[in-house]
Amino acid sequence: MNGKKCTAVAAMAAAALLTGCGAETENDTARTKTVVEDNSMVDKENWPEAVPEQGLAKGMSLPLEAYMQTYQDTVTLDEASRSLQERCMAEYGLSIELPLAGTNPPPSDNDANMERRYGLTDREAAAQYGYGLPEELTEQVHQAEPDLTEDEVQVLTGHSTPTEPTAPGADLAAQPAPESYNGKKIHEGGCTGWAQDELPQPTSEDLAFVSELNGNSFTESMQSPAVKQALADWSQCMQTEGYTAATPSEAAEIVPHVEGGTASKEEIAVALAEIDCKEQTDLVTVWFAEETKIQKAQITEHQDRLNSTRTRNSDAVAAANAELAG
Repeated sequence: MNGKKCTAVAAMAAAALLTGCGAETENDTARTKTVVEDNSMVDKENWPEAVPEQGLAKGMSLPLEAYMQTYQDTVTLDEASRSLQERCMAEYGLSIELPLAGTNPPPSDNDANMERRYGLTDREAAAQYGYGLPEELTEQVHQAEPDLTEDEVQVLTGHSTPTEPTAPGADLAAQPAPESYNGKKIHEGGCTGWAQDELPQPTSEDLAFVSELNGNSFTESMQSPAVKQALADWSQCMQTEGYTAATPSEAAEIVPHVEGGTASKEEIAVALAEIDCKEQTDLVTVWFAEETKIQKAQITEHQDRLNSTRTRNSDAVAAANAELAG
């Protein structure tokens, strides 16, 4: 192996380092800021609450949320994975710093997205941002990409730096890493693969199954007589305010929000009308009650699988906390 610096693999390596990176995806239109890589990059004040603390959805939590991976869980698991990978690399005499987790939190704590599950619910936020998000959730923290040598890439990932494909449409090509580095056998999948084995988590299929049930309950709830009536009442209220919309999702399209831009007076007016009509018709409370019934039935039907998923997640988080505690 050689020590040639491989800045071209930085993006590839960063993507492979952390398991819960979906919440960290950059919004191309968001404002950005450059910061020094240290723990001050992680501002927990901006992390979503486990349960909405204000608005029409205040205090609401659906039954399936007990089986979902929370944002704090995801960050804990990602940070433990980061710690394990760096420790593994150190055993080969290689010192690297991988990206921190928790720097760019999502708007909601889990897949239920209670804050906006039934459309807008926070009047205070809507009065300022319309259908947009607060600045602290759109301003992305950018971390320095790891500048890895070819040796570091191979030990970290278990393969060489991907090269450009020789044929149109072909994938990037990478060769397996040598069997050892500095006299120590390289793990299958590199230190990334080793860290994953050390910190077993719920499978992607299990998490996807919970997410699927969550989506199905929402769709099914819209067909219940109580929700249909509440939506009809809400739609009539919106009509009196001068807006035509059968559902909150349709209301959001009346004056589409421009990502990265300031909400217009027209957008804010629609947003406030949507929330006020929900309050007048009790739409959120009715919808939540109907969906709660559906999810309880789902849990009864799939109790064993859901319990297994929750146990694997809680065990993984406990192990991650132990790793981070040293």
